[in-house]
Amino acid sequence: MNKKSALTLGAIGGVLVILIIIIAFVMTGQQKTSSQSSSSKLPKINQAKVMKRIDYEIFSMNNDGRYTENVDNYHDNTFIDGVVYGTRQASVTDMVYSSALQREVPSDGAGSYSTFFKVHEIENLTTKWEKDGNSFVAKGYFVVKDTGKKYPFAFEFNADYMILQEWYGSNIKITGTDE
Repeated sequence: MNKKSALTLGAIGGVLVILIIIIAFVMTGQQKTSSQSSSSKLPKINQAKVMKRIDYEIFSMNNDGRYTENVDNYHDNTFIDGVVYGTRQASVTDMVYSSALQREVPSDGAGSYSTFFKVHEIENLTTKWEKDGNSFVAKGYFVVKDTGKKYPFAFEFNADYMILQEWYGSNIKITGTDE
């Protein structure tokens, strides 16, 4: 074998060794990625637990915020027809009443949600994890007693099923999501 052939054969062998090393690195990188993605799979959302939380929040007469993560900041985390509730004069219940029924609140107030929504009726409840995996959004409809119409709502929950934010009515624009 002459020098030129040996040099060519050595170069080809070197290139093959480098390609094998690169392929080995790529393959081990893919294995780590697939194992990481399978270990970070989000848990299944317990629909019954979500229904229980929403049902309690809306229809319980205790009004204790038992399932609200930050009761002190409740007003800034509640949106009605796309507008933050804030510290308005009317109660959240009165504002939802006005939004749901498209009429003025009675002089003695709207009462409780059970006054105008069918109690314990939540329709078309869907849930979806946020991309970061720290919270999920539950959307659905309450049924208006008088008309049978569906009134949209959404709640954001953390992974411990505590309510972070609430939305009622039209223009549900969930902050922090891509929806």
